[in-house]
Amino acid sequence: MIPFSQIIENVRIQYEAESTVRWSTKAIGDAINEGLDEFSEATRFYERHVTIPVGNLRSYYDLRGLLPESAIGVSSVWNSERGDWLNPLDPAELRSRWEQSTGTPQSFFMRGLFWMGVWPRPETTVGFHRVYFAGHAPHFTHPQAVLMDLLDDYVPALEQYAMYEMAAQDGETTRALIHFDEVQKRSTQIKNFVERRIVAARVLRMGAR
Repeated sequence: MIPFSQIIENVRIQYEAESTVRWSTKAIGDAINEGLDEFSEATRFYERHVTIPVGNLRSYYDLRGLLPESAIGVSSVWNSERGDWLNPLDPAELRSRWEQSTGTPQSFFMRGLFWMGVWPRPETTVGFHRVYFAGHAPHFTHPQAVLMDLLDDYVPALEQYAMYEMAAQDGETTRALIHFDEVQKRSTQIKNFVERRIVAARVLRMGAR
């Protein structure tokens, strides 16, 4: 894992900003953390989960107080009774009187960030839903802080974002656009990495669909 101090040093070297007069360590660190927020939202690489008990004849679950404020959105749900992943469903696809259907949940849907619905609604209170969600990765807060959820190969994306921000603030448009193109390319690479990781994790943790 690459520590925060090394990422800052890499930015200084690549941007030729060895002097702290124009670019302080805090300013570069803030740019890196801003990039961390951007990549968290764009790629959803930072994933956690919460477990909630199944409610008898319960169609909706209020996730407020369960998901942290840093949550971005629910990505998938595993149901213990079914022993499988619930299929994501667009609320627009729900037919009239859908709430009257009962049985082992097959699908889930979201209304906003905090209201999760399942269909059909369970007839018992047996089991639980494991709700996986993407969120903002915690900021680097000290020199030796590391990012455990992103491989070292993808950490340069944060460096490119910081240099994009620095060039933009320096009024170097051409240089900023070059770094921005790199940011976009690396964002796509991280998205592909996340997709592969999620598929592999689902199979290894609980079996394929």
